[in-house]
Amino acid sequence: MNRFNQIKFLLVCCFIAGITLTFYTSCEDEVIQENMYTFKGKTLGQFLEENSEYSEFAEVLRQTHVMGLMEAYGEFTCFAPDNEAMYAYYKKKGKTSLADFTLDELKIIANDHIISGSTVTSVSFKAGRLPQLTMGNRYLSVSYSDNKVYINVTSLVLEKDILVHNGVIHKLAQTLDPTRFGVVEKISEDSTFSIFYEALVATGLSDSLMKQQDDSYDPNQYESLIVTKKTDGAWSYDEIPRTKRYGYTVFLESNQTMNDNGIFDMETLKVYAKQIYDQVYPEDKNITDITDRKNSLNRFVAYHLINKELSTQKLIDAYDIDHMIKTCDMYEYMETMCPNTLIEVKKDRKLGLTNMLNSIYSDEGVLQKVVNLTTNTDRDALNGVFHEVDKMLVYDIDVANDHSGKRLRFESASFFPELTNNNMRGTNKSSGPGTQNIHYQLPRGFLENLESSEQTVLGYLAPDDRYQNFQGDEIFIGVSAGKLYDFTLTTAPVPAGTYEVRIGYITNGKRGVVQFYVDGLPAGVPVNLNNYADNTAIGWIEPGKDPLDPDGFENDKMMRNQGYMKAPACFKVVNTAWSSGSDARHARVALRKILGIYEFKEAGHHKLTAKGLSSGEFMMDYMEFIPTSAIEMEDIY
Repeated sequence: MNRFNQIKFLLVCCFIAGITLTFYTSCEDEVIQENMYTFKGKTLGQFLEENSEYSEFAEVLRQTHVMGLMEAYGEFTCFAPDNEAMYAYYKKKGKTSLADFTLDELKIIANDHIISGSTVTSVSFKAGRLPQLTMGNRYLSVSYSDNKVYINVTSLVLEKDILVHNGVIHKLAQTLDPTRFGVVEKISEDSTFSIFYEALVATGLSDSLMKQQDDSYDPNQYESLIVTKKTDGAWSYDEIPRTKRYGYTVFLESNQTMNDNGIFDMETLKVYAKQIYDQVYPEDKNITDITDRKNSLNRFVAYHLINKELSTQKLIDAYDIDHMIKTCDMYEYMETMCPNTLIEVKKDRKLGLTNMLNSIYSDEGVLQKVVNLTTNTDRDALNGVFHEVDKMLVYDIDVANDHSGKRLRFESASFFPELTNNNMRGTNKSSGPGTQNIHYQLPRGFLENLESSEQTVLGYLAPDDRYQNFQGDEIFIGVSAGKLYDFTLTTAPVPAGTYEVRIGYITNGKRGVVQFYVDGLPAGVPVNLNNYADNTAIGWIEPGKDPLDPDGFENDKMMRNQGYMKAPACFKVVNTAWSSGSDARHARVALRKILGIYEFKEAGHHKLTAKGLSSGEFMMDYMEFIPTSAIEMEDIY
């Protein structure tokens, strides 16, 4: 790009940015509009150094050498405590000045207040956790009280949106001091949940919630996986995970909710759990050791535990991006620590409800049973988060029957907790012309639920408006000359039964030929992922194009005979640069491949193997397991 074109490009970007900023500010209420300043000629670091009200925090940045970063090119968000906030922090910590802190302590202070890589303005201040991590790998929460904004509950935002050359500053009245305790210890501090906490410890399941980070993971060993850099200016660029963090989510009932269900202590909780789980697992009813994973009390507690750090936003709302058709209900499935069980999260469009856990409806569509979150949610811990629920959360006969009698559609990224715990899934999204998407290259061994050959490098593409994808993202393997992929992933658990198993994917003419295996057995003949849906081997006809088959239902039957299905009509492409269609059912690039019908005699995980037989890309969007008894009544969504 020559100098003239560079200048022209920058002018266009500024024009677009100006329009965008004007649009946003016109849509926000007074809480967001006030205190909007712009200091275009100054970097974040320069602004802090030149304004004496931040001199204490600026000194923290200088001593930790973070100030140099704040004066560099990039995007940063700084929640800057003023001097009064810093003085109060010294007193709280039993110190008199910065000189009383060690360098490591000062680094913690600096890193807890800065987000690198994003300019987070108050437009993004929705109640709950911000999706971006601080430089200290911690989440910040936003809350409102009396029309004022607070960070991490108690830190009042005095001034918002002080825009500088390389980011934004929000002035705080209190220094941030996020908890350094793990999720188990944080629960122990709250007497509201003492009955659940006692059971968590007594069953030994508290030991399952202790991991924080794999310190043996060194991202510097995998720099060779970055082929396309962000500075290359391509439509996507490669990144590798910079950390390997663990995270947990705990749903728990208060003592009052326990009391309302006849539970007052450990003994009455044991009786309650036995009544529930002996019906689902009668073969295990005589197991009295509460540390045994098949014991009823153990199952009760374990069903509340997830090995992903899921804020209320990341239960399902973070995936309800523009790709999703807003009249179609959404579902997400979370594997629990109770062996071979799931919790269903639903977003009910008609009722206008979200984060509905294990909702069960009558044949007439009337909501019969559901567990909801209370307002006591997003309780922060060093390695997780916990949420109070309003009813007893159990895997009872009703839930077991409901899960085993319906189509289970799993977003492929949901199989890998690491994508959530390391802030890849549900965080980044690219849209609009000139934007760059992130392609996370995942080092071999990074994903626990994946086995692969040495030459296979699995990737994760964050949501992009140009993708005709369910929830916008995908599992992806790029073209690598002379190297064929070979990997096996472990799915989430599926109830016992006879299922039709499918995989959803998008073709673009750059794919290859693949042989699929389910639980080690070949799933039919090799599949040419290059074939578009209207290829004669598949036979897709866009619904509405055949006057004799306006809804496409007869074409659906013909495609099933060929081993294929149209994609669901519950999502769409947003930017039609690469594909089109009112929804994925109307897109010739979107397909479901039927892998076969399988009898699963027991509830459990399953293995999907993909072996490349020719050079070319591989992508996977989602997997479906549908009981054969439900196929005839299946909808198009």
